[in-house]
Order: sequence, then C-alpha cells, then structure tokens
Amino acid sequence: MLPNQNRLRRREDFAKVYISGDRYRGKYLNLRILFEINVPLTTRVGIVVSKKVSKLAVSRNRFKRQLRAIFRQLLSQLRDGLQIVVTVNTVKDKPSYQEICDDLKSLLAKAKVFQHGS
Repeated sequence: MLPNQNRLRRREDFAKVYISGDRYRGKYLNLRILFEINVPLTTRVGIVVSKKVSKLAVSRNRFKRQLRAIFRQLLSQLRDGLQIVVTVNTVKDKPSYQEICDDLKSLLAKAKVFQHGS
C-alpha cells in the first residue's frame, strides 16, 4: 500500500492531471504527469485500470497491487511535487510483473522525473 500522503484520490486532482499533464505512452501503460512548481507537495500517484482491460475485478486489482508495489520502491527516487496518473493499456496477453516494472521505469525515465542522483 502506498502511504496516504502519496495517493491521488480526489476526482478534481485526477481531472487536473488529465487536462494539464504531459502524456507518455508505453507498451502496457500510459502515464500522465503534472509537475506543480508553486506548491512543494510530495509526489502523489493515482492508478486507473478500466473494465476494458479485464472484466474480472481480480485481474484489475492485481494490476493495481503490482503498480503500487513498484511505486513504493521508486518513490524515494522520484522528484517532489509530481502528480502521476498511470493507466493500464488494453493488451491481449497479460504482462508479467517484470514487464510492467520495466515499462513503468522506462516511461518515468522518458519523462525525466528521477532525481539527479539516481
């Protein structure tokens, strides 16, 4: 589970990221990132898995659990003040944990959100 201060929860926050955030598209994931300059917040993450990905709640929840676990490991390496929304793409084959992890890391690197020391 991600700590409370690192979770994106409110509809307005998601909407702000969708409207103003930068988009990055990977093989399994879509990323939207909004960097708030004027407010020094902690990095917050929201995860969206639609029913188009899978009709089964078990499968959708598995994606969310895996993404939360990956973000928990990466949180200390990310810059502060980010608002990130991750959406899972509809894919025919179910990606493994490692494939999801690699895809997310490459998207975050493409977005240049890692701290300089990492």
